[in-house]
Amino acid sequence: MPLKTIRAAVIAVPRNSISGSSANIWSIAVNGLSGRLLVQFEDLSPGLRHVVYVELVNQSLKPVSVINHPQIRAELLNSSGISVDTSGFAVTGPVPLPQWAVIPRDAYIGFRIDIQTMGVPTREHGVVLLALGGKSWELKAGHYVLKTTLICEEEKSGPQNQWVGEIALPPVEIIVTPEMLTVR
Repeated sequence: MPLKTIRAAVIAVPRNSISGSSANIWSIAVNGLSGRLLVQFEDLSPGLRHVVYVELVNQSLKPVSVINHPQIRAELLNSSGISVDTSGFAVTGPVPLPQWAVIPRDAYIGFRIDIQTMGVPTREHGVVLLALGGKSWELKAGHYVLKTTLICEEEKSGPQNQWVGEIALPPVEIIVTPEMLTVR
């Protein structure tokens, strides 16, 4: 299952590159944490989807814990800046269990946040699935902008050093080319 990195066009606070396959732009720090998205094209043969990772960097002076199932508020816009209608694919399979990760000071972590249990449309549909934040979209060839906010609320059973807050992640441009949709 080869992954293809999607170009990202964002405007925010630049930082040193952590991942060579994502934009070199991070959000403004909130409670010591900055974030960005990494979106990759995935050919599952017989279907197509986008994989979405969030990368978080701890800029505070102490370690913080984050949960791998944050709330995600997502909006997808077309090249004209108009919201793209969501689609209704079925969820199939078990949802992964939430887990906590500790990010030491001056360190980073990345984890997948797209909905992996969503049914993927086959190549014959001529679309690529994007499923994030309880929503899904069928992307045809074109240019899109994904806007997201990462939200972590206090979990009663979580660790004492859990990070709590909302980060408006830099928007990411997603380009779907006709070649991506070609039935092989």
